[in-house]
Amino acid sequence: MRRKQLYLDEETDRAFKRVAVRTGRSEAWHIREALRSYLGNEARTSADPLERLIGLVEDENGAKDMAVNHDHYLYGAPRDRS
Repeated sequence: MRRKQLYLDEETDRAFKRVAVRTGRSEAWHIREALRSYLGNEARTSADPLERLIGLVEDENGAKDMAVNHDHYLYGAPRDRS
């Protein structure tokens, strides 16, 4: 395991200590569980911009300049006019 440090305001710290005492679990355990939950949710909800390209290749009406202007289609960058 790696050691991390964080700062909590007084009210959050008190509430956090109460939860740890009430559950019989350490504060560190609760932090690890909260991070696992957050990271799991983040992985499920974060949209990969590449997923928007799926299916465009076989669409005969799809973009013909995908290779040149991929940043435009992925991130909304201006199209390359050269």
